Amino acid sequence: MSTSALSPGLSPEGGDRSRTAGSPPHFGLSPDLRAFRQDVRRFAVEQVRPRAARREWQADAADRIDWELVAEASARGWRTMSLPVEDGGQGASALALCLLIEELAYGDMGFAVLLDQTLKVQRILARLAGSRARRHFLDRFLSDPRCVLAICFTEPEVGSDYIIPHPTFRFHTHAEQRPDGSWVLNGQKHFISNGADAGFYLVFACTDAHQPAQSGTSAFLLEPGLPGFEVSEVHEKIAQRCINNAALRFTDVVLEPWRLIGPVNHGYAGSHEILKVSVIEAAATTLGTAQAAYEMAVEHARTRVQGNAPLIGHANIACRLAEMYSELEAARSLIWRAAWAVENDPDYDYRLGSAAKLIAADSAVRVCLSAMEIFGGLAIMHDRTGVSKCLRDCLSFLHSDGAQDSHRRRIARMMEGGRA
Repeated sequence: MSTSALSPGLSPEGGDRSRTAGSPPHFGLSPDLRAFRQDVRRFAVEQVRPRAARREWQADAADRIDWELVAEASARGWRTMSLPVEDGGQGASALALCLLIEELAYGDMGFAVLLDQTLKVQRILARLAGSRARRHFLDRFLSDPRCVLAICFTEPEVGSDYIIPHPTFRFHTHAEQRPDGSWVLNGQKHFISNGADAGFYLVFACTDAHQPAQSGTSAFLLEPGLPGFEVSEVHEKIAQRCINNAALRFTDVVLEPWRLIGPVNHGYAGSHEILKVSVIEAAATTLGTAQAAYEMAVEHARTRVQGNAPLIGHANIACRLAEMYSELEAARSLIWRAAWAVENDPDYDYRLGSAAKLIAADSAVRVCLSAMEIFGGLAIMHDRTGVSKCLRDCLSFLHSDGAQDSHRRRIARMMEGGRA
């Protein structure tokens, strides 16, 4: 699959032809990316959505994860897409990743996040892991089509601090190095996506309590079964129920030196740079689910007759649908622009990523609420429509990948000349 990004120089057919004088630029997708997007959409509609509907309310959290779908995504190359080609991946562009996650979220946000977290962690490991950690990770990850990954930032006392780190911000989870070079990890994390099910965990811990997080945090590679490492709780949620979020506890977990990922005390700073794509993918996630709610509302408005006319024939409903369409398209344009710029603009403006997440998450909730209004009383009947699930899921991204006001403050901070 080609991972060419959108470009003003691309023709509607995808050829790299120069524009004639006065012709408008084309900001569309290449033929390969259009075909890829359609393929993921079919998978989302035919496989992900119906299976998620059957699984999300299973009493046992373990039964909510559709491992057959994870294996199918692996077979299609999606689980490993962001690994470099030389490591067995596709070296996918940020735009291709956003398309994948948006379309999977069109089927079910939980499944989309399950894969997106996995894509996020593998990027960090591919860039920062030493040779032994890299081999250890790749041997298992590439051979097990059901291996998913977890990144561990959030703690009971640490939330969106990492979005706009301040001089006194430090992780409470900490690791101390012993004379033989090994590390002893103690602390806890919570709300961790894939926390109950991951094959590998990338855990961030304070390794220098005299320094702020930027220069006093290290990252470590863990896996289930290490003595002292346990899943202490699987969280019950109203949203993203087809991915398990969990609390983790670390009690004197001894880590070999090779499990350190990146330079000591600079794991957070190095990962922060790599994860600049993550917030754009978060925007794409919530956009995909809102797009599903919008299309459900359009279909209902076309077929539901009230007042001797289809709902869409009433001006108030038509105007509401027009507003929903406009919000989604505006958010998508910002996401695609940020996804292109993050890899192609040498003067990349870090505000774009936060702006994309901010606009997409707020717009998604408004679109879902409007869809609920259009469905009327049907919207709150369990299993009668899918729009209430879309709303529940989109609510989660008002805080997931950084609370909305954290991104507003981040943008304002950069306007004042602060660091990203």
